[in-house]
Amino acid sequence: MNHSLKRFSVSLLAAILLTPYHLFAAPPLKKVRAAFTAFGYANPPFWIAKDLRVFEKYGLDVELVYVGGARNIQALLGGSVDFSQAGGASVVSATAQGAEVVILGTVFTRLIFMVHAVPQIKEITDLKGKSMAAGTVGGNSYFAGQLFLSRVGLVPNKDVTFRVLGGTPEVLSALQHGQVQAGVMSPPTTSIAARMGFRQIFDIASLELPFPTISVASTRRFVQENPETILNVLRATAEAIYVYKTQPELTLPMVAKYMRVPRDDPALRESYEVYGKQLDQNLRPSLEGIKFILDFLTDQRLAIKTKNPPDFVDLRFVSKLEEEGFFKRLAAK
Repeated sequence: MNHSLKRFSVSLLAAILLTPYHLFAAPPLKKVRAAFTAFGYANPPFWIAKDLRVFEKYGLDVELVYVGGARNIQALLGGSVDFSQAGGASVVSATAQGAEVVILGTVFTRLIFMVHAVPQIKEITDLKGKSMAAGTVGGNSYFAGQLFLSRVGLVPNKDVTFRVLGGTPEVLSALQHGQVQAGVMSPPTTSIAARMGFRQIFDIASLELPFPTISVASTRRFVQENPETILNVLRATAEAIYVYKTQPELTLPMVAKYMRVPRDDPALRESYEVYGKQLDQNLRPSLEGIKFILDFLTDQRLAIKTKNPPDFVDLRFVSKLEEEGFFKRLAAK
């Protein structure tokens, strides 16, 4: 090596060593706060994205918090969370009544609920004059119950007394104590109900209504001010769904942690088989399901500001990811 080249190499090395580390480091992660609304077996995407550091892969430092039920809408509007994995029905209901929230993608597009009944109910028509329970008003279980009754020709609180309770455990408890004769429940509680003698009389998922059961939502203001963050949230969510579907041995222990059950709990595998098939890593919301919610709100004579399903979603980001081939590359892994 000649002297000039040697001096240049030494100078270059010195410059590198003296350059502050942060100039070489990756860009800092963007700090954001996210919520999930239920400890349920259909809710793994954000858990997995957090625990497997998929959010970090896409430049996000996410603080993940639990905000139960419809309270997440208030959390979004109040700015205490930036985006949420939320029941699509609650987002649509809030938006229809003027809230500036919007669905950005849907991760779960079916109402996976069954109707179980006491042994005396042999046929669906036997429900007439009886009581049936579902979850809280505006929740997915509630809309599943409404969908079931509408499809079998029964009118809630006319043909069937329609009671709303806290959730699937409360519905099962009401059945046990004879407070209702039928209930809308989701797996794996449905297996427990069957073992107790409450047989399944209808599978609501068989109706195949594409419903925004669990969606990614935010406020229109946050979306407008942080478009790249929204793209990265959706990228991380889609990849988390892919990992859940393809690597259950890696992801089921995380589900067990959040659900607070043993890692060998049979409900983990059962729920994976039921819900894993329905998680949609392509994230595109269905306008048909949104229309069903709007029609219901209209039937209830609630004052709603819009009845146009596209007004409740912002498809720009899912469309951009489709155009750049993100979902295709993910599926081809």
